[in-house]
Amino acid sequence: MIKELNHVGIRTADMEKSIDFYVNILDGKIIRDAKSTDGKSRFVYIQIVDGIIELISAAPDSADLGLVHIAYIIDYDTTVDECYEKLSEMGYEFTVKPKIAGSGDGRLAFFRDSSNCIFELIERRHDIRQPTLKNNVIEEFDHISIRISDECVNKCEDFYLNTMGFRVRKILRKNNNIMSYYAHGKDTLETLYTSGVKPEKALQHLAFRVKSAAKMREYLISKGVDCPNNIKESQMGGFYILNVIGPDGVAIEFLDRCSLDEYNA
Repeated sequence: MIKELNHVGIRTADMEKSIDFYVNILDGKIIRDAKSTDGKSRFVYIQIVDGIIELISAAPDSADLGLVHIAYIIDYDTTVDECYEKLSEMGYEFTVKPKIAGSGDGRLAFFRDSSNCIFELIERRHDIRQPTLKNNVIEEFDHISIRISDECVNKCEDFYLNTMGFRVRKILRKNNNIMSYYAHGKDTLETLYTSGVKPEKALQHLAFRVKSAAKMREYLISKGVDCPNNIKESQMGGFYILNVIGPDGVAIEFLDRCSLDEYNA
């Protein structure tokens, strides 16, 4: 059904502040800067190593800021209308039915999965991702994180593996917690599950891999980023995490996985 996991959408009330953070601090590259056909909205795509974020302009008083959706490019031999019919028959709720994209580039639709996460399907016959971009700050766009609850654990696994064509990259278990990593090409989604916990919001955070969490903290402080002294070992053990809140409340993890070699097995 899908060709690739293309990007994660972030709604921002201050476009220039968000661009400054992801481009000038995290060394991302703007690969597309577009406006909606009515001129009211702006969409800025920033590539960080192999991953892409989409910044979506919003009013300063908007209640829905931060991480808002995950977007897939569908296979070139299908259409978004065909995907809509298939997923609708499977019981998935579409919040936006197939239509021409706001930028005028291709067609799209939005639907909600069992974890209440919003996914975008894009029908587009060209790729905006640049395969050879280098980054002086980030080693890898590690994953996008989704929190799931008891009632949708099995449904989510079936959705990623059998409907969307992901593969299991790694599953880590400890006590009542399960961290499952699903990969599609170089892109990875993480589902976080804690028995008995019902999340308020599905999309949780972005995770970037760095050489050293401690050095990353020093670097962010030098750039004026509020960076509390909260480097800690993962609850699963074996690697270290620096947690930072980015623009519009986006939770970001900087991961130092130097001692978790089996993650890439």
